[in-house]
Amino acid sequence: MGLKLKKLDISDRVVQRLTEYLSILKEVSKSDNEINSIELSKIMNTTSAQVRKDLSTFGEFGVRGRGYDVSKLIEIIEGILGINVVNNIIVVGHGKMGEMIASNGKVLGKGFKIVGIFDKDPNKIGKEVSDHLVVQDVENIGEFLKDTTLKVETAILAVVKEQAQIAANNLIKNGIKAILNMTTYKLEVDDNITVINMDISAKLQELNFWRILNSINIEEETE
Repeated sequence: MGLKLKKLDISDRVVQRLTEYLSILKEVSKSDNEINSIELSKIMNTTSAQVRKDLSTFGEFGVRGRGYDVSKLIEIIEGILGINVVNNIIVVGHGKMGEMIASNGKVLGKGFKIVGIFDKDPNKIGKEVSDHLVVQDVENIGEFLKDTTLKVETAILAVVKEQAQIAANNLIKNGIKAILNMTTYKLEVDDNITVINMDISAKLQELNFWRILNSINIEEETE
């Protein structure tokens, strides 16, 4: 698409909303061919100005007076997110979380394929999981990533938190550029490495806050 954007140009929240737009558009495509920013904003519970601003960060995709071609916009957003191609991923750690992810690759959604699973437990190494993948020794990660035909730059880190930084350092040393951190440990990495933290406990705390706040508001309205 010829996008020339710097990291500072785009906030995390814009990218998050982009994934939400994509999810909504896929549902809309089942019944409609077009949607405008007002309609999209109502579903997103935001403003039409915000929708236009978010999308205009990446280009001009709408038609004045008509809005957006749904299928075309889906295609564009998938291209922006890089899921219009297959992205190979490895999973490091085959505990309960790693096993859940590795045994159900579909949970990753379009554009992602698990090509390797690693653990240090001798009892898990050699175990076959879905898609005919076998749990490999974590010591073999370096050799595995040297295989240029796979081109793996992304890893899901699902080890115990005490091993998270060590495992991440090893991944980065061997060419991994992006890590989905499923541990509660806050990784220390260079600026050129992308880390997204998926701390379920923190998300539940956040969820609980909004649940309590909503309950308070409802009680105040009914008094």
